[in-house]
Amino acid sequence: MTKQKLHNLFFISQPTETKALPATLPYSIKGKILVAGLKFLYSILGKFNPHWHSPLPDFEENPAYFSLKDVLYLGYKYYQKTPYLYPESLVEHFHKQNFEFYFPKGFEIKNKITISAAGDLIPYTWIQKPYTKHLWDEVGSYFFNADIVFANLETPIATSRPANLVPEVMLTDMLFNANEEMFEIFSGNGKFKGYDVLSTANNHSYDMGKQGIFETISFLEKQKVAFTGTARSPEERENFPIIERNGIRVAFIAYTYSLNKFHLPESETYLVNHERLNTPTPDLTQIRADVRRAYQRKADIVVLSLHTGNAYQPYPSEHTVAVYHQIFETCGVDIILGSHPHNPQPMEKYSFVCPITKKPKQGFAIYSLADFVAYDIFVWDRLLPLLKIEIVKGNFEDGNPHTQISRVKVLPVYNWGTKNTRKGKEMRFLPLEQVVAQIRHEQTPQFMSKLCQQEALYLHHFWQEVFGAYCNYKKMKVLPTSLLNNCLR
Repeated sequence: MTKQKLHNLFFISQPTETKALPATLPYSIKGKILVAGLKFLYSILGKFNPHWHSPLPDFEENPAYFSLKDVLYLGYKYYQKTPYLYPESLVEHFHKQNFEFYFPKGFEIKNKITISAAGDLIPYTWIQKPYTKHLWDEVGSYFFNADIVFANLETPIATSRPANLVPEVMLTDMLFNANEEMFEIFSGNGKFKGYDVLSTANNHSYDMGKQGIFETISFLEKQKVAFTGTARSPEERENFPIIERNGIRVAFIAYTYSLNKFHLPESETYLVNHERLNTPTPDLTQIRADVRRAYQRKADIVVLSLHTGNAYQPYPSEHTVAVYHQIFETCGVDIILGSHPHNPQPMEKYSFVCPITKKPKQGFAIYSLADFVAYDIFVWDRLLPLLKIEIVKGNFEDGNPHTQISRVKVLPVYNWGTKNTRKGKEMRFLPLEQVVAQIRHEQTPQFMSKLCQQEALYLHHFWQEVFGAYCNYKKMKVLPTSLLNNCLR
């Protein structure tokens, strides 16, 4: 197979304004020592495994089925080098995307709504009130100003138990649990309207067991936030949310490829929507049935949240792309919102014939929305694509209704964090394009160190290389950061 060496920031000469950063940037002395040791060990392993330079074919990345080699490969991707050899056809597929959504002849728009979508909400130690006072100052009004706001809640919130946080250096199995303070930070620090719906189907859904699922659902109900992907009964599982705004009904369905090392009891599979979606030929029967049920319940648009794919890669693996296309063609969803890889992965528009209506459809997918409210030491995880998806509904001349995607916008955001944590921690979300412009004009905010500037430029270069088609303003609407209020005081 012909392969192309990516413009991966670890392996090519850099623009003069920046230089390559390591894959991981730990912030404590202990973390730096641990990571240095791990990088040394993995550098030796890498010499004996040159095939790790490409994504492993059909890699499931599911801890329930891991071999020792699988564990080592995943560690190599995280601590040493991400895969940088991909099929040329795959890279070109994403870089030639065109995000113009065409209206059928005779269609007249009557109603319009927007959906904001972002990635994983994870209980890192940084997600505390003292560190996040200004987290949302620059992007909160943009992100939460939508008819429907969505993200992936990648943690239980079992309030009867203490919080269980992500360590700086991940060396063992982790069982997450967030608390009420973290959820308030996730939701905009009480300054914005918060979320309308959250996916609760991911590899950490079952970390606190059945009781954790029940407590998380009860907590979200008290917050008046809809949930999808977990349930307390078979009946509740089938009653996934359909949210109506301005006369447009949007169904939200969520599935995860893994529950880490856990397996649901056969009598309680309704607890989490779980299928082995990282295999080349997953069973899509239940997803197909759910989509049909959504249309039977009068949904106009179906959004499928998929927690699947391979982590720490700039591009999805070939088998992941094939599964997404199969889901479009055999299930009939309109939008797929991918999570799990932690760093951003590209988007695509996919045209197909809906198996339910038998009509042409323009689908949209993003393979990874990346980490969102989180702070991993893996540098690419600090680049957040905030999506705005516009949906329109109207009629044809004969009166028949029609609903479709009309536009997709993206705001790249830099998840900035203090680099010298001995002086205290702080996180905030900064519009990436504007930060880079300020750096280039020597107007960098005082709170950003030289290393922060280097990181921002590095992420901007990564964004342009991997999301090159989206930075082409003729093809993709990149939201001008000048439209944001209160940007970078």
